[in-house]
Formats: sequence, C-alpha cells, structure tokens
Amino acid sequence: MDMEDYQVISLCREGREEGFRQLLSRYESYIFNLCYRLTCNREDALDLTQETFIKVINGLDGFQINRPFKPWLRQVTVNACYNFLSRRAPASVSLEQPLNEGLTLADLQPVGEDPAQEVEWRDTRRLLWAMIERLPPVYRLVLVLRHQEGMSYRDIACLTKLPEGTVKTYLFRARQRLRQGLAEQYGWEG
Repeated sequence: MDMEDYQVISLCREGREEGFRQLLSRYESYIFNLCYRLTCNREDALDLTQETFIKVINGLDGFQINRPFKPWLRQVTVNACYNFLSRRAPASVSLEQPLNEGLTLADLQPVGEDPAQEVEWRDTRRLLWAMIERLPPVYRLVLVLRHQEGMSYRDIACLTKLPEGTVKTYLFRARQRLRQGLAEQYGWEG
C-alpha cells in the first residue's frame, strides 16, 4: 500500500480532520466519476459519492491496512451504486436527449486534426453514451467496470457477486446492444 494512503487512513482512524480532508480531496473525483458512469445522473452520483464516503469513513477501522486501498474503495462505491440501481426502476433515455454534463470518453479521442472528423466523432460519442445510458443497470455496470475501470472478468464477478459466466454474458449483451444501436444509426449491415 502506498505509504501516503496509509498515513491518511491512520489520521482518519485517529479522528483527525486533516485525514478526512486528504481522503476526500484524493478520491472524491474518482468516486464521483465512477458513480456518474454507473448511474448516468449527476444528482444521483453526488448523493452516492456522499453515501460512499460515509460508508468508507465508518468502515476504515475494519480496513486491513496491509491491503491496497483503491480496490476496497471501488468495492464500496460499486456496492452503493449497485444497491441504488437495483432499487430504482430503469430510466427511459431518448437518443434525442442531450447528455448529462461531465460525461466524457476522454480515453477515446479521434486521431488527426480534421474538424469534420472531430464533429463526427463527437456525435458518435454522444450517441454511444446515450445508448449506454439506456442499457439495463447491470449491463452498464459490467461494461463500465470492464472498459472504464479495466477490471478482469474474474474481478468483476468477485466485486458484483455474479458468476463469471454471467458477467461475460452481460458484457456480451451490452456490447451487442451498442453495436446494434450504432449499426441502426449509421445504416451498417451486420
């Protein structure tokens, strides 16, 4: 474990305010972005970020200090989001709806400096995120964990408590829906 995380956690365990401030400043953005990608709603993500921090603070005494902190933090975050999504009815999202602010695919940028390509890519990203928002929550969950968090099938299965085969099936179905939606939008034949 990174010594700095260890020191921050130690400060938090002692009840020192600077420890809580450090923990919040260090991980607030990560937690919010993960919650936002899983819920596709800014207000829900803000609420879940706060809920996650409360759970993390309350659970620090039980955290094993010799283990990496970020995977444990991700587990708490995903569990909070998963519980929230399982209680909520799926939202209906129109492809005509503008995307929520802050949602980006920063890791998927077009190559080149052609303005027409940039506009086309921006439209494709917007369409893709609208389709991701329409996925059933569990499909969106495994898709985000695999492609945004870079987790293995096995790690996703452990985190979500789903069988590994189910994770693979959900991921396959999510990709299939996205592929089909893009094909319909752009008139591709598959």
